[in-house]
Amino acid sequence: MAIEPVGIPCKRTAVFLFLVFSVVLVGSSLSAGQVAARWDFFGGYSYLRFESTSIGYANWSNLNGFNGEISYNFTPSWTLTADGSGHYGNQLSLYTYMAGPQYTLRRDKSSIFAHALFGKAQDTVNIATATRDGFLSVGHAFAVGGGYDRNLTPLFTLRVQADYLNTNTFGATQNNIRISTGLVFHHGHIGRRPKL
Repeated sequence: MAIEPVGIPCKRTAVFLFLVFSVVLVGSSLSAGQVAARWDFFGGYSYLRFESTSIGYANWSNLNGFNGEISYNFTPSWTLTADGSGHYGNQLSLYTYMAGPQYTLRRDKSSIFAHALFGKAQDTVNIATATRDGFLSVGHAFAVGGGYDRNLTPLFTLRVQADYLNTNTFGATQNNIRISTGLVFHHGHIGRRPKL
């Protein structure tokens, strides 16, 4: 049995994961005593570079859509995040439903975060045939990435985030890149308030 070499996407993913978690570990002691909201609600535009060649397309697909997240902050640093997104293109749509831990390093007017999300992907190819209107496949999905939040007001934050999104539909694996931007609404409060 021959051993095949690890591909470039796997090596890049390993390097990316190492860098993300290095930032998390180095910054873990820097966010002590910070103030955070109990709940964060994110919604906005999302772009997906989808590896549609794995399911028979001639080229990769550029899909546009939405990304939304609900996050519950256990501490100012650690969060449980539920993520949902939908992306649409030429006779193709992809939905993802994921959840997982997120670590945030907070500053006075901004923060950076890293997360790992796990769940499902639903891929639909809208090509009609004599017997059916389209083809649907559901498979597993995971995403690793992070982002940057910039405070606009005490209740609203501007967010930019990027994720490596791995999906498995139609019996094939897709290595995708997802970039999202939008607003975060904060509700509730945890942590130590600064003295006036």
